[in-house]
Amino acid sequence: MSARPQTWSRIPISSVEDLSDAVLGAGLEATQMARGPVTGSLAFATHDGITFTTGAIGGRVSLVGPLSGNMITLGVGIVMAPGTRHWFNEVPNGAVGVFMPGDDHDAFYTPGSLYAVVTLPAERLEEVAADRDLVLDAKTLGGTGIHARKLGANLTGLETQFRRIHAGDHAPSIAPRAIGSRLLNAFITHFARSPRFHVGGTDPRGHARIVARARAFIHANLDRPLSIDRIANAAWTSQRTLHRAFQLVLDETPYSYALKLRLHRIRHDLASDAEVACSVTCIAGRWGISELGRFAGWYRDLFGERPSETLARGRRNAMSHVWRDAHGVWQDVHSPAPSATLSSSSMQRTRLL
Repeated sequence: MSARPQTWSRIPISSVEDLSDAVLGAGLEATQMARGPVTGSLAFATHDGITFTTGAIGGRVSLVGPLSGNMITLGVGIVMAPGTRHWFNEVPNGAVGVFMPGDDHDAFYTPGSLYAVVTLPAERLEEVAADRDLVLDAKTLGGTGIHARKLGANLTGLETQFRRIHAGDHAPSIAPRAIGSRLLNAFITHFARSPRFHVGGTDPRGHARIVARARAFIHANLDRPLSIDRIANAAWTSQRTLHRAFQLVLDETPYSYALKLRLHRIRHDLASDAEVACSVTCIAGRWGISELGRFAGWYRDLFGERPSETLARGRRNAMSHVWRDAHGVWQDVHSPAPSATLSSSSMQRTRLL
């Protein structure tokens, strides 16, 4: 049976308190600024470690506070109704905001406003940009604030799709994977730049040495937390150069390379005779993967089967290699059955389960 497609979680706004989650998990201070009910809706989704939030606001409200304590948030005002302000400055349709971890968001929204935001770790943002051979880091983003340029490209298309989300549409074309990726790509295209290289071009041999050092460190530390910063330090290079080297040499990011190695270690353990009594959760956790829902998807994409199928096959293989003798001891079926004329020292190896 195929996996159920991801959908947006949509909730109606019935009071101003609902807007404390105007960005999922933010806990904003929401203040109603005009008489009458606050209406509209919020919708949330997560995909591949990235959180997407969109809001359609039907009221005049103030929202103050950090959007995230430890992640970067990128937002676009798809429709900024007249009188909508950020940091007391009126903002137009297509205005793009950057909110660094812990920095306050301070805005007044008026009825009819529609926005969408992406929240993700800085490291993940750099990886996604590097996958597109682009550079997007804190320096490139330029810090918290409204960007000088508006998001012009495809703004009308984004408005149409996000209005469908707020209308409760569940069509595949606006599923989180589709519209979320489109929104993230729009931000990356807006902010990112191409890598800068020294005069004389790149040095393939230098990149190979960087990858060799990084790969040795990754292999030696797969069972420990790995960050891009730690890998770059071990490879004696910057995070940006590390990404570039992996793309040129392996056509992978450091993140995707380490993930595939971990998935292979997990697969080996799932199929191992010695691990037949362990659960998928236990084995995945041993290699630093705790999000089982996402893990199952990664595993299926790489190996074409679920982790539970690999484990079941390993258990069947283990059982097919043993038999029980008259004393209740399990023996390897590939070994000759012990007889009265054989001494214990001449018996083939015994496997106890």
